[in-house]
Amino acid sequence: GQRRRGRVFSARPGASHREASTSTSADDLISAVASGARDLTRSEIDRLTSELDLTSLCDAARAVRAAGPDPGIVTFSPKVFVPLTFACRDRCGYCTFAKDPEAGGKIYMSVEQVIDVAERGRVAGATECLFTLGDRPEALYPAARAELNDMGFESTVDYLAHCASAVLARTGLLPHCNAGVLTRDELRKLRETSVSQGLMLESTSDRLVDEPGAAHHGCESKRPACRLRTLDLAGELDVPFTSGILVGIGETREERLDALFAIRESDRKWRGHVQEVIVQNFRAKENTGMRDWPEPSLEELAWTAACARLIFGPVTQIQVPPNLTPEPDDAAAAAGGGGGPVGDREGWRLMLRAGVSDWGGVSPGVTPDHVSPEAPWPHLSELARVTREEGYALVPRLAAQARYVVRKRSKLADPSNDTHGFREDEDEDEDDDETGGGVASSPSPPSPVRVHETEGSDRWIDARVAPHVRVLADSEGFARASGWCPGRDESPESAAGAEKDDDEAKRRTPSKPWLSSRVPRPADVVGVDGAVFGGRAPRDARGSGPPRGSRRVRAAIERLRRRGASLALDCSTQLCEVDGRDSDSDSDSDSHSRTEMDLDEAAVATLLRARGADFDAVCAAADEARAAQCGDAVTYVVNRNINYTNVCALSCAFCAFSKGPASEELRGKPYLLAMEEVARRTAEAWDRGATEVCMQGGIHPDFTGEDYLAILNAAKSGAPDIHVHAFSPLEVSHGALTLGLTHREFLKKLRDAGLGSLPGTAAEVLDDPVRAQLCPDKLSTDQWLDVVAAAHDAGVPTTSTMMFGHVDTDGPDAWARHLLRLRNAHVASVSRNGRGFTEFVPLPFVHFEAPVFRAGAARRGPTLRECVLAHAVGRLTLGSAGLTNVQASWVKMGPEMAGELLRAGCNDLGGVLMNESITRAAGARHGQEMSAATMEAIVRGVGGGRVARVRTTAYGDAPAGRRDAAMRA
Repeated sequence: GQRRRGRVFSARPGASHREASTSTSADDLISAVASGARDLTRSEIDRLTSELDLTSLCDAARAVRAAGPDPGIVTFSPKVFVPLTFACRDRCGYCTFAKDPEAGGKIYMSVEQVIDVAERGRVAGATECLFTLGDRPEALYPAARAELNDMGFESTVDYLAHCASAVLARTGLLPHCNAGVLTRDELRKLRETSVSQGLMLESTSDRLVDEPGAAHHGCESKRPACRLRTLDLAGELDVPFTSGILVGIGETREERLDALFAIRESDRKWRGHVQEVIVQNFRAKENTGMRDWPEPSLEELAWTAACARLIFGPVTQIQVPPNLTPEPDDAAAAAGGGGGPVGDREGWRLMLRAGVSDWGGVSPGVTPDHVSPEAPWPHLSELARVTREEGYALVPRLAAQARYVVRKRSKLADPSNDTHGFREDEDEDEDDDETGGGVASSPSPPSPVRVHETEGSDRWIDARVAPHVRVLADSEGFARASGWCPGRDESPESAAGAEKDDDEAKRRTPSKPWLSSRVPRPADVVGVDGAVFGGRAPRDARGSGPPRGSRRVRAAIERLRRRGASLALDCSTQLCEVDGRDSDSDSDSDSHSRTEMDLDEAAVATLLRARGADFDAVCAAADEARAAQCGDAVTYVVNRNINYTNVCALSCAFCAFSKGPASEELRGKPYLLAMEEVARRTAEAWDRGATEVCMQGGIHPDFTGEDYLAILNAAKSGAPDIHVHAFSPLEVSHGALTLGLTHREFLKKLRDAGLGSLPGTAAEVLDDPVRAQLCPDKLSTDQWLDVVAAAHDAGVPTTSTMMFGHVDTDGPDAWARHLLRLRNAHVASVSRNGRGFTEFVPLPFVHFEAPVFRAGAARRGPTLRECVLAHAVGRLTLGSAGLTNVQASWVKMGPEMAGELLRAGCNDLGGVLMNESITRAAGARHGQEMSAATMEAIVRGVGGGRVARVRTTAYGDAPAGRRDAAMRA
């Protein structure tokens, strides 16, 4: 039924000639859905299900799923299950959850019982607290109403909101509320204390409510119109909402499709509030009216999951609970076949091949599935193994799906188009097609790149809840699931050392529970690769060569290699017009350039999102590129930081160093060094072997360009032969403005006064939506690029940086645009005057004391995976274009992790610093200075023939005697 190339989806065996003749059009339908161009109509899905056999239908669904924004991962939510009450006004024919209250017994869990479950889950690594409860028990049971009144609540929903608020504040777990059929006011109330809500539609068949003996007979809350009303109200209120259907409760296939289309209609009407669609198979349970009812087969479940994927397209998550998924032998075992070995999770594998992208909530060994207690949760390591073997990384998510957490605008390369260089050669690895065969390509597609946009928490999550979400989220909106943070290790082993500072922060902000110290630290769920432990192949199973990764990742690596080399070559032979900015021109050449840049952006972002085996492949490729471009030398510079003032007129949201009106609660006092002190520190640095002083400070409101010149003169007076690496582009712009000079004119004055180079700081992320959130007072992206271009033209080399891992708009797409702007600016400068950036330095955001974090508007810095990828992808994006030095910041990463980065594309460890103030002010604990001896010990520990070398700022060899002086210091 399927071929790897050409026409993909065949008609079922035995189809008539008339049916078979339409298979090409069926391919076109699948291509349209995969590209996001449109949804399938009911008649079209009926046609596909009639024409395609199960294998081909699953292939089509998998191809659509592969066109989504996260094609290489499968998600799940680490959760605890809190059955707030088992009492329910209805009694469905398949349900063992609902129970009549026992005389004299408590009907509701107490708040402390809820907190106990949630806290045990938090320690085990859970991030979601799933509240499941019966529908309005007070409507049926007077005892329930009396108990609520005794506790001071008018309804079950009121009490639920109270418990959810307590969980959020006291444990940090994110509540997800399944509270049954709700009113608008009740949905709104729960939105204020939870991140998401849910209600299974189950079926749109009134027949199942009206017919005696049917699954929902007499249960008016299961009336489809009632449940669809709740679904619509959730959309109206911008509630991330989970819904779904039950398979095998007496509905027909047609009714099942009706239900899926009804959910989609509500989702489209309210612009995407349905975050996931659950396709759940009926399981017969003892002591229920449907205990003898036949269970649906694995094939029937796969058919339904595949249809759900085709109906909802590539973005909506399709979920199947893994603890309920049948295996091929289940029917035989139930019929007396003995219950022999159940295969190697063929049920899970078939679900993944049918387009399923989410396993739902799985408890990390804390609570059972109270709805199906006979079906234990799978072990995460086993789920991760099978998921990996099917070509995906298993990734934990939050209770709200990722697109409801972060705001982004992603460029996605169209997998159906291979004419623009984002695919490998067709004859390579035909059996390694992740899309299950691909999708048929249109003869002349309008664009090889699609745009995927999300609105994030600004729209979807209540402002009071959003800070709790951010502290648990990574840059893509998934769960961090690891305690590591830049600046200090927050793993359980280091928790004791953090207590004092955490308690101080807690006292200063008692009304901000997301800042609270939570001890003991939760267990890590993922490794450095961002995938669940157990999902990595054993080392001996990976073969002797480097990790290869998916075709998608290999193609992206190759594209960036070719593009960088091509740009560098073009700009070496002619004046290059590529400068990193966006063009508004509509000419053919500019249109082609924009297309190439869009493809580059898609490629870079693909690598920055890598997880699991793809992460390993990116790191290996970066290390290979480092060896080819830089050899085995690991460089460092003996330098000293001099931060001459922390007084600043600006109010950057991330900065804990500067002191001004908005920073009174932060540590430290305002200061301004005397010129004599600048000279003394510079002379002392020279005596200790330094070849460089790095000088930066706040934008002092009283400074003019003359003050920067005076600081420069003071440094040179202290050590005439020292290299002065000073003044960010922002400081240069400020100085030029105060003297009425152009950037180039002021830079020439600085150069003539002894300035050797500019640090490429104040770049943060070169993406204006990020800058609008993070540093609206600073230079715009284009202004920053203007200053560094002027520096290069004036004969002043610069470094380049990226400070990442903070606000909601900051993530792989913004980082990709930043890296490409640096690449293009570098080759443009080199083409004009032979000089550009000397190095690229990723600077992970250190969150602890940052105002933006303390206000609840930022994450806890980038994850370790994101940090490693920023360096590795920096190498792959910039190195082939001639910017070959990539530096690891030991101040941000810590000495151990900085050493590990030398295996992921880095060739430089930066400077010994002597005095580091800025990162320390943000709460980092990795010290103010690292000795030259320690630098070289880190390099020796890497092995592999790596050799330490002391360098100058411009990456030449340090003058004779400088290393010896540094070793003696």
